[in-house]
Amino acid sequence: MALLLVISCSHYDQLSKNPVESKSGGRSHNSGENCGKCHNSHNNGEFPGADKWWTVAGTIYASNFSAQKNAVIELYEKTGKQGKLIKRLVSDNNGNFYTNQIIDFNNGCYPVVTVGSNSKMMNQGYIGGSCNSCHGITTASLVVN
Repeated sequence: MALLLVISCSHYDQLSKNPVESKSGGRSHNSGENCGKCHNSHNNGEFPGADKWWTVAGTIYASNFSAQKNAVIELYEKTGKQGKLIKRLVSDNNGNFYTNQIIDFNNGCYPVVTVGSNSKMMNQGYIGGSCNSCHGITTASLVVN
């Protein structure tokens, strides 16, 4: 007699059923702050529930450091927009982008930010999703016109 055991990750199931992502025209808060500081699995205060844990989040600015609305943020498997497109997000009216969807960072992701015909990309793989934990702190803010 064979026994089949199926284990389900409730966090993953909840996220799959309740995707939360930035969108064009949307509004968020705290532009430029490290989103992962509050939107994480350990925060039980303002953002309870797994649907508010951002797996990728950050802020895009225009050249005058105003919010860059409608920037397209893409995560690829390889540098230079190569390999599989892992995730595509759009910045909201405050320049913020975020998602609660599970992202596979095991081999690193290569972000590309595009506004119109202008793009900026990271040529180094990234294995985390809190973009503002470096950008605007230890490296330049994300500025794309």
